[in-house]
Amino acid sequence: MWKWFLILAVLSTPLSAERETNFGRVILDQCDLIVQGVASAMRTQVRGAHRVEISIETVLYGEEAATDVSMFYTDPESIGADATRALFALKRLADGGYNLVGKPVLTPLGDAEEDDKVRVCRDFVKLEKLAEGDERTAEFWTLLSEHIRLGGYPAQNAAVELMFIARDRGSTVTQERFDAVVAARDAALSRLTKATQADLKLGFQGLVEARIKKLKFKTVRRGETNKEKRDAARELNDLQIAYPRAFTEEDAKLCDALIKVAKDTLLEDKLLELARNVRADVRERESDERRKEADARRKIEHAGK
Repeated sequence: MWKWFLILAVLSTPLSAERETNFGRVILDQCDLIVQGVASAMRTQVRGAHRVEISIETVLYGEEAATDVSMFYTDPESIGADATRALFALKRLADGGYNLVGKPVLTPLGDAEEDDKVRVCRDFVKLEKLAEGDERTAEFWTLLSEHIRLGGYPAQNAAVELMFIARDRGSTVTQERFDAVVAARDAALSRLTKATQADLKLGFQGLVEARIKKLKFKTVRRGETNKEKRDAARELNDLQIAYPRAFTEEDAKLCDALIKVAKDTLLEDKLLELARNVRADVRERESDERRKEADARRKIEHAGK
């Protein structure tokens, strides 16, 4: 959760082996308490930070006996100027009070997604309490499919988690798990915003790049029958059409090498098609980049006149 904070963390934070999820790594590892409550409209400037009192309604993670706590934060954009009801992740300070971790997840009265936001938090806290291992990993993938099917906020969060998996946990990706999250997306399309659909596609692209295409190429090389090899090559072509940016010139070169040792004309044709499509897309992307660079140079030159 905490979508943009998590996306930035996905790109910048090293893997914590003790946590299953990105939420665990960038939220639970950084905080002592997660609460749902109301931050007062009264704010106090304390040196380089702001102080606000939070009236706690529910504790979702950690322990806190008090019903009101002081929260310190440095970014004035973290919460609005008025009283703010939200989920707050908090890091306990030695001399009392808490620092805000990340950005609050707003849950104003009447918020249609409040239950889903609380559910996502509870589900991930519960998951991270399980013993580290294959069973917890399997539970994590099942949870992602469930959240995608729910649509709305849970699906938004699941998309961010998929990006984390693609970057740091590619070894946990299997064909079955990939198929499950794609099927969940397809079943939930009417409940997904365009932004969430785009984020999910980006996450799937990462999974293809990190693991799925490698599994397919392995089958092309070592499949027991020509049919099995052909099917894998056909599926690679389908993946390239759906997620072109997951493929690079190195994949085209791999196709070239496989064509040389292939003993099946139909397989050769599929690999040749894949290599051509990959190279065409790479050339188009490179051309787009050159156009963007040229446009940027023209703007700079124009600004200097």
